[in-house]
Amino acid sequence: MTMIARHSSQNRRLAPRLAIGGLAHETNSFSPVATTLDAFRRRSYLTGESIIRQSRVGRSVLGGVVDAAEAAGATLLPTLFASAPPSGIVCRDAFDALRCGLLDRLRAHRRGPWPLDGIVLALHGAMAAEGEDDAEGALLADVRELAGPDVPLAVVVDSHANVSAAMVGACDILLSYDTYPHLDPYERGQEAVARCLDIRRRRIRPVSTLRRLPLLAPLPAQRTDAATPMAEVMTLVHRLEAEPGVVAIAVAGGFPHADTGRTGVSVTVTTDGDLRQAGEMANTVAAAIWDRRNRLGPEGVSADEAIDRALVAAVGRPVILADVADNPGAGAPGDGTWILARMIERGVSDAVVGALPDPAAVAAAVTVGPGGRVRLALGGKVDPRGGPPLDVMANVLEIGDGVFTNLGPMGQGGTTRMGRTATLGIDGIEVIVCERPVQASDPGLFHAAGIDPTARRIVVVKSGVHFRAAFAPIAGAIVEVEAGGLSSSDLAAFPYRRLRRPIAPLDEGVCSLD
Repeated sequence: MTMIARHSSQNRRLAPRLAIGGLAHETNSFSPVATTLDAFRRRSYLTGESIIRQSRVGRSVLGGVVDAAEAAGATLLPTLFASAPPSGIVCRDAFDALRCGLLDRLRAHRRGPWPLDGIVLALHGAMAAEGEDDAEGALLADVRELAGPDVPLAVVVDSHANVSAAMVGACDILLSYDTYPHLDPYERGQEAVARCLDIRRRRIRPVSTLRRLPLLAPLPAQRTDAATPMAEVMTLVHRLEAEPGVVAIAVAGGFPHADTGRTGVSVTVTTDGDLRQAGEMANTVAAAIWDRRNRLGPEGVSADEAIDRALVAAVGRPVILADVADNPGAGAPGDGTWILARMIERGVSDAVVGALPDPAAVAAAVTVGPGGRVRLALGGKVDPRGGPPLDVMANVLEIGDGVFTNLGPMGQGGTTRMGRTATLGIDGIEVIVCERPVQASDPGLFHAAGIDPTARRIVVVKSGVHFRAAFAPIAGAIVEVEAGGLSSSDLAAFPYRRLRRPIAPLDEGVCSLD
């Protein structure tokens, strides 16, 4: 019996023990909406086994982590995962509570009967908290101190991460999404597990070099679909990653609406023990990005020009007007009114706007119910850059719960919750109004409101790039609109104070990487 018990214990010990978790927030420094702990709890606040259960839905980073770990026979040790919608600075008490929550659970696993064989974390990379501009760097430094120098730490960040030396220095390998729209988080999660186990089994000895460019790139310019500058860069990256000794290359376009000293484009190269190779690769990729910097500018047009293009486009497939400057997915409130106002003034019809968050308007519409009419001061309540509230008379067409299943390739099968919704008819234009800001990246948003977007001539989406994954296949044309807002591609319009300078394109004379 003793021999059997000891043999069983040895078998259990042979299974690698991986701690998993993460924190995710894309902080827009210019948003007046502070990010509280409740904001995380409302969107996603998971501990223990609930992390594993939730990760089985959709194709998230942690979904890839869970599947890859289970396929490798690893034992998963969940800690904490929390995310909040993009918004303003994270309150200090919220960040401290989240950091302590993750570290306390990691510490408990560390005290278990067996040592940790690795840690895999899903972060965003552009979180800024009160008194802590480099929130992820601070968190990872704490994780490294707790885990010790020998426990492999693999981290996956968004391609809009503002990567710092502290982040790269604390982890063994840093991976970022290769795509924008983000179609590969699941695969990056799988890769993180594979690399973590490779390190633990001493198959690789990772060393990394970070190259930060003096460059800000507007979010729409960072897209990797079709023939775009960043798609060209990623083609180069994938070729270089196939060379012997290269473990991973993470290109992060950065989140330009974060006013921090780490904001900007970066390249992180990890090789198998060859720091010189890592440096040379980082320089090669950085030079490729820098050579394309003049093609990484804004392409949006005014609301009137966008409407003009939509009205002359061939009828048959919808024209998508992307309100890139008022994108909730980048921390803008989403309640900007400039495009809607111009469509009303110009008598545009057969158009739909999705989705405009305005809880007061939803409540008023719910009060009168479908078939009723209501006077509203619609939108324009959070930030004046997106336009003022519109004085409108609206027909209430439909009331809904705002819950829908994602139909497109991003997060397919996952659930989105907008809060209660009201579909309004305003002078021949349908407007989907909701209680919570939600990026219009999936057609399910429109179907939940009783609208088939393919049956409208003009579809206005509050989104920067993610909408393209699902809407490009059904669109007759796509027009980016610069109508003003907190996610505008006109970066010179923002009052940066902490940004490292000089930096292109804000400063003249930045003509080299050195």
